[in-house]
Amino acid sequence: MLKKTAILVFASVVACLLIGCANESVDKPRARESGAPTQLLPQEAEMLEAAGKGNNARVAELLNQGVNVNLRGNDGNTPIMEAAYGGHLDTVKLLLDHGADLSAKKRDGATPITLTGDKDIIALFKNVSSMVSAAAVGNNTILETFISKGTPINALSETGESALHAACWNGKVDTVKLLLERGADPQIKKADGASPVTLASGQKHEDIVALINAAIEKKSQASANRTASPASSPAK
Repeated sequence: MLKKTAILVFASVVACLLIGCANESVDKPRARESGAPTQLLPQEAEMLEAAGKGNNARVAELLNQGVNVNLRGNDGNTPIMEAAYGGHLDTVKLLLDHGADLSAKKRDGATPITLTGDKDIIALFKNVSSMVSAAAVGNNTILETFISKGTPINALSETGESALHAACWNGKVDTVKLLLERGADPQIKKADGASPVTLASGQKHEDIVALINAAIEKKSQASANRTASPASSPAK
């Protein structure tokens, strides 16, 4: 009798555990793995396709609609990987100027740099890395050379940082001023999520923090002014 009771109790415990696990799987859907979404949104899939075909107009539209420039396909591919693989230099430039990350890796370890065989794209990727290095040491002369060549100023290099991040971290005030004047995004994020103001603040470069905050305020005000502008001419 005791043995039979023990078996029933054990069975009840197992059943409760199974029911609890089942409920948990229903109530808490499995989160997307980082860098590997289980299902792409329609606009995300379209972004990857447009980048792979070099359709700059559509890529620009999707970026303006807020589609993530560093979104991941199911094998970890990003838009810039698709553009680089297809040899679409202008699309690569467009994506880089919106903060595309050259340090991103597919599941198989491939990067935008290893995926392309186009010599012009390879040269551009090298220029991005060199530009970030120049910003890190405050060499504005070399930096100006790369900018004049059309090297995207907001590109994230193989180290996952932009020229502005490097200048902020290393306390290069004049370089920060130059980059902001040339259109660097004061709110651009590193591959790890750090912002320019976070980096400058962490290194106690308060003068740079003030510069970045002023640039953010200016950007915010410009955006507000655009939003407040009348959509159509006043009625006569």
